[in-house]
Amino acid sequence: MDLAYESLSPEQADSSDSRLVITTKDESGIIHTKIILLDTELNQTPILSKAKILRAIMGHSLDDSLVIGVDPGYRIGISILYFHNEIESFVQHSPESAIEIISVILTGIRSHKKLVRIGDGDTTMCNHIATSLKAKFKDSIDIEIVDEYGTSMRHKVYSNRRGLRDCSSARMIAFRRGKLLRSMNMQGNF
Repeated sequence: MDLAYESLSPEQADSSDSRLVITTKDESGIIHTKIILLDTELNQTPILSKAKILRAIMGHSLDDSLVIGVDPGYRIGISILYFHNEIESFVQHSPESAIEIISVILTGIRSHKKLVRIGDGDTTMCNHIATSLKAKFKDSIDIEIVDEYGTSMRHKVYSNRRGLRDCSSARMIAFRRGKLLRSMNMQGNF
């Protein structure tokens, strides 16, 4: 995450002015009045650990929004923005795997506002992802359908670099306002 950190003993960490301490379970009892992240948590779901670290650093920022940009297609680009910082971008190869990882992120990251922005380039896949997430999370998240026009980088810029174009498009979709999904009819169309 390109963050500066100090390597300290548990006793030094306890008396430091750091907001967050990453330590072992055995040493966590030595540290008081700090946000503690166990080293074992870092390997379980790294993106959730990144979010917890960012939350500790940002403190009580007024805008802790979580925005997930999705570029549906053959490769599904996903970009995760938290506190207006991209904490991860990656590619999934099926709508089901994309829905599953997005669900883990929406459930695991604490935020007052959770927004999923989905590009409209592949309308069938866009509808499937949107309706699946809305059915699962109902009113606890907002979903916007975004006009994808102009979000894809020129093919030559990312030639032979699979997935980078998809991640770049997902990032652009995450920053672009779309049409808020309010209701769905029985066929799942908006």
